[in-house]
Amino acid sequence: MRYKRTERFKKLRRKKARKLFVMAVIMPAILILLGYLVASIIILPSMIS
Repeated sequence: MRYKRTERFKKLRRKKARKLFVMAVIMPAILILLGYLVASIIILPSMIS
């Protein structure tokens, strides 16, 4: 019983850590990249002409 409980909580901690990593590192990087793409493809050409 005890072993199963600890394994379950380990899984929950790993899941939480993975979600925190995605929200803190990967999502901002993707948003910054998308911002640069939008600026370079849509906004800058319309400003030039």
